[in-house]
Amino acid sequence: MKSKTSEVLQLGTATDPVRLSFPVLEQAKAFQEGQQAKFGAAFLMDPSNKTHAALIAKLKSEIKKLALEAYDGKLPGDLKVCLTNNVNQDGTQKKAYAGYEGMYYLTANSSNRPVVVDRERNPLAPGDAGFPYAGAYVIATITLWAQNNKFGKRINANLRGVQFVRDGESFGRPSINVEDEFEAIEDSDVKPAITSEDDIAF
Repeated sequence: MKSKTSEVLQLGTATDPVRLSFPVLEQAKAFQEGQQAKFGAAFLMDPSNKTHAALIAKLKSEIKKLALEAYDGKLPGDLKVCLTNNVNQDGTQKKAYAGYEGMYYLTANSSNRPVVVDRERNPLAPGDAGFPYAGAYVIATITLWAQNNKFGKRINANLRGVQFVRDGESFGRPSINVEDEFEAIEDSDVKPAITSEDDIAF
């Protein structure tokens, strides 16, 4: 099979960005023993949003086009693709992760570190303010490519870059309510530090 790759595709726009999930943008990771460490992320798209619906339709078309070119004009029955509808035919959700209900999601990976930039296209490094996190709204660029090896037939997405657009509710651990879990401490409540002169029994 000849190697097939799509044109560069953009996920999201400034007014209708996609939502970032499970980002691996700081350091490449291998999720199984013997697996190559890679960067990657999932991108959530809302089919009820007109811009996202058009994007989903374009991705489906590009995936089908690439598959037909890669697999001699036929769509393999066992073909797996990087774009998934999180809603089963019976209306149940495939994944119960935060933010996934009713969404489509595309998973993209890369052996090379993807470019990460802010709204003004300035490079972002891990730890910088605005570095994309799970739940943030972003624009991403990808290419699709066809796989045909011992691991099966797949249309995968290669992650090229991520641009932070705006904040969203984090998909990480929920933040605590400090007023519920801690009390305010007055200066009068603080005891002096223990010194070496104090007689302490252990």
